[in-house]
Amino acid sequence: MGIVRDSAHSNGAPTVEGTGIRVKDIAVAYEHSGYEPDEITQLYPDLTLADVHRALAYYYDHIDDFRSSSSEPASA
Repeated sequence: MGIVRDSAHSNGAPTVEGTGIRVKDIAVAYEHSGYEPDEITQLYPDLTLADVHRALAYYYDHIDDFRSSSSEPASA
């Protein structure tokens, strides 16, 4: 699986392919809520540990885009 953008889902926000879980939500759980990657898989059972790490890598590779985004607040 990878990170995908689909304008028909989540307003085109990057999501983990096949899950609909937004990269932003994973990053918020990690950065702001203090969850470890393995704990995030418990919050989102559809994710594997590899998915979480892939999403976090995508987030940090595109952090300026996420920080300048004016989309709705993420939930975690």
